[in-house]
Amino acid sequence: MAVSLEIRDGNPWWLSPDLWTVPGSDPEGPEGVPIEGQSCYVWARVTNNGTTPVQNATVRFYWANPAVGFDRTTANLIGISYVTLDDGESKEVLCLTPWVPEFVNEGHECILAEAFHSSLDPLPGTQDFNVPTDRHVAQRNINVLRAAKGMFKLVFEVHNTERKARSFRIRAFQAKLGQVEPLIPHLGLDSEILGKEAKVRKLGFVNEFCPGRNAFKDAIPEIEEIEVGPNQRICLTLIGAIVGEGASLVHVEQLAGDCVIGGLSALVLQETKPDECEKGGESQT
Repeated sequence: MAVSLEIRDGNPWWLSPDLWTVPGSDPEGPEGVPIEGQSCYVWARVTNNGTTPVQNATVRFYWANPAVGFDRTTANLIGISYVTLDDGESKEVLCLTPWVPEFVNEGHECILAEAFHSSLDPLPGTQDFNVPTDRHVAQRNINVLRAAKGMFKLVFEVHNTERKARSFRIRAFQAKLGQVEPLIPHLGLDSEILGKEAKVRKLGFVNEFCPGRNAFKDAIPEIEEIEVGPNQRICLTLIGAIVGEGASLVHVEQLAGDCVIGGLSALVLQETKPDECEKGGESQT
């Protein structure tokens, strides 16, 4: 007899299909991507895989800057809800506190939620979320990017949450577009977007916040070693070019040794509007 709460991970683990957002003032409205400066509601699907019912389990909702790694000290609490579940039951849980996304790193943020019961199914005693190994917690860290004239960019952070300096490896690569299929309805996109897969070229990292096309010549395809000080973060920009019609999925991984300890993804779509940096750095929403 036990309570076993879970919010499912995705493939990769930071693409949970059990987390989604509803922009606007109606939490029952259409699902979609959060819009910077506008009210938004966050939902999580929680399952009790145990053999014992649970009453008033806690569900905490967070947002964080787009980053390949963060913990409870660097994530931002949105709100707390409660759910009662029979054994084997799943429920959709609404965070009653609305979230207004901020203009941070060009308006992109990721969401995270954790479900637990303080006595019947407690969390591990650590500040780390440990998403891939802890069933209580799940993360959705995907950005929908519009490629202006074929070029796209994503500003993100590399976090070191420990009290001593650490070195990491950062790499990016194009993934199979089908991996994002479970999230398409949550992103407010039509499933037809998966019909054509465009190629990604010139993937690399730069230190500029708003790079132009000339940045490709200085882009580093993979950062073999980047040192981040104690409880510090470093800002990087991923750039690339999308070739052909359709959409592309790109993963960014943070590795400590051979272990992937953080990640984020970008779903890149073709766009005909001018590049925002070329217009003077206006917000991308």
